[in-house]
Amino acid sequence: MRDFEEMMPVLQAMGRSMAKYAMIDRKPYDFGVGMDLYPVEIHMITTVERKGGAGVTELAKAFGVTKGAVSQQVAKLVKKGLLVKKSDPENGSKVIVTTTKLGKKASDSHLNFHKVHDKKFLEYLGKLDEDSYAAVAEMAEQMDGWMDRYLV
Repeated sequence: MRDFEEMMPVLQAMGRSMAKYAMIDRKPYDFGVGMDLYPVEIHMITTVERKGGAGVTELAKAFGVTKGAVSQQVAKLVKKGLLVKKSDPENGSKVIVTTTKLGKKASDSHLNFHKVHDKKFLEYLGKLDEDSYAAVAEMAEQMDGWMDRYLV
């Protein structure tokens, strides 16, 4: 087993990546809909689009945030004309969030942005053998849990 000192370079590289992501997370971008959207906004729109609509509880679970945080974000995106709230036909007390045509356009543009912008990294992941890919996937899950422990 590796000791702490031996693992420090890997931890530092991960720390640099997380710090850069934190900077990116505060940078808005226009995904072809005539307005700047922050990563949290476009990720919400794209998640709703990819799910074909979702409830607040489902979105809160997907993002690891409270239902109140999701409700606030959804309200902002409804005001911007990117999402719409509808009553669930199967359960009238439940609200389903879906994208508008403008929201779908933003989501499609967002996915295309990542296909182009992240091409090298996606190619790297795509070329990994099954065991290596499984190790990367497990590491991502472990990092998620690692960060959860900082939030308590």
